[in-house]
Formats: sequence, C-alpha cells, structure tokens
Amino acid sequence: MSSRLVAPLLAASILALGGCATVTRGSTEAVTFTSKPAGAVVTTGLGKSCQTPCAMRIDRKESFWATFKHGRDVRKVHVTVKSSSDGTAATAGNFIAGGIIGVAVDAGSGATLDHVPNPVYVDFAVPQAGIQEAAEAYYRKIREAEEAKWAEARAAEKVAAEKQKQ
Repeated sequence: MSSRLVAPLLAASILALGGCATVTRGSTEAVTFTSKPAGAVVTTGLGKSCQTPCAMRIDRKESFWATFKHGRDVRKVHVTVKSSSDGTAATAGNFIAGGIIGVAVDAGSGATLDHVPNPVYVDFAVPQAGIQEAAEAYYRKIREAEEAKWAEARAAEKVAAEKQKQ
C-alpha cells in the first residue's frame, strides 16, 4: 500500500474510533417537561415548544430557559448543562482507546454533558420565586430513585454471581 494512502486511512480510523461518548450518548438529549396541572405550554429560549407532559431533543451543550404557561399563570425554569458521571466515564475510556482526538470530539459535541434539571417540572401552586428550587428538588428526587434502583440491581447481580461461584 502506498504511503500516500496510509496517512488518510489512519486518520479516518482514528476519527472513527474517537468520540466514544459522542457515539454512545449522542450530542443531543431528550429533555422531559412535566407540570402540575398537566397541559401547560412550554416554550424554550431555543425556539422549541410543546404541551406537558412532553419531551424535546436538545443539544447537550445548550443551556436554556423554559417558560411554562397554564392559563394566565407563567413559570420560568433555567435548565443548565453539567458534566455527567456517565459522560465522564465514557470520555475516560475514550482517552484510553481513542486518545486525545476522541476526547476532543466528545468535548466539542457536548456528549459529556447532561441537562439539569431533567425532567423539568413545574408545579403552578408554587410561586415563581420558589420554582427553580422546586424543579431542582424534583430532579434530585427522581435521580436518587434511579440511583437506588441501579444500586439494587447491581447488588442482585452480585448475589447471583456469588451463588453461581458456589
């Protein structure tokens, strides 16, 4: 094989293997919107809208404001992006397998980020002054429940593996 073909093929291979978190998590995320009562119209600062309960695919790198309207009531929640433990783990594995190029691809795509809060929840009984705190508390409650389920599943797997060894 000619040396003129080796360099482009090698570069293409590196790029194909790089960006592990980008491949496994994607550069967008489904952000879920819920409200009490249901049926509120949500409009994001990104120009997307839907009626609760609903979800929208949003670039992982995009922070935004979500405006909920139910009748004359309006509530706004700020949705930020934060590094995710899932994305960070994928990037760490990517650094070993894909090197610096893969890490750069992941950082550029936002694949290591998650929207917080997600789900975005608004209770119209809560005044606007407390809505951000209430939305983040709801998010933490959901995350803690998911983590507890995951821990239970891992413990059950460990017990099953121990039984198989015996």
